[in-house]
Amino acid sequence: MHVDRVEQLTRAARTISEGTPHRALFFEGEEGIGKTALLEEMHRRHGDSTVCYVDLGTSWAESDVLDAIARQASRQGVPMDSFRALRQRYGELPSVNLHGASMNRSHLEIALSVNSDRKTQNSALCDELVALLGESAPPGGLGPIVLLDSFDRCEAPMQGWITSGFLPDLLSTGRISVFLAGVRVPSLSYPESTVTETLILPPFDTATVQEWIDLAGIERLKGSADIVCTGTAGLPSAIKEFLAHFTGEC
Repeated sequence: MHVDRVEQLTRAARTISEGTPHRALFFEGEEGIGKTALLEEMHRRHGDSTVCYVDLGTSWAESDVLDAIARQASRQGVPMDSFRALRQRYGELPSVNLHGASMNRSHLEIALSVNSDRKTQNSALCDELVALLGESAPPGGLGPIVLLDSFDRCEAPMQGWITSGFLPDLLSTGRISVFLAGVRVPSLSYPESTVTETLILPPFDTATVQEWIDLAGIERLKGSADIVCTGTAGLPSAIKEFLAHFTGEC
């Protein structure tokens, strides 16, 4: 059976609540199934907390992700002075032309040095950002929420950093909730895997709609699954919403 929108949001609310064993919820499903719409709805529902949304598909470097979260958190009242100072101190690293680097030892050494410096600086910026977000969580209240969209659309190095670095850092605070969506989602190692849950969202297609119609026993919708699916633009919704929209009943 399709995992409906109500269940998705209910699990999200449990993840954010105090005392839950899970601090991260991953939404995995095909393109166009409504993952982005789900994250946007969560962003609206929890506007009274610190909520930061990042489209990983348009983020080219780790620093883009960190800067986006820092800007949004700052606008929502989280002090980010120390992060900005650290960012300004590091500035922009020089770029290196790697064309022919395999034949030029000096170019290769420069490239490796710059890459090492960039990793060190990004690590320091990440540590500072996570610390500031964790410290901003009110006692007994909802901590910051980080929404990461389109995980599968970012480059492999970025996926590696998110999986092995950024997510574990966020979850280690025990005060930050993370929601991530993608056609494919990361698989975390122990112990972070113990505080994450993945919801695999089946496609909302004609066969799924037909299953709903058959289970509900709505005779006048028999054979109309394709029309119904097209009418909803192929996006999933709760069964109750589905029935209300197409039959006027709940």
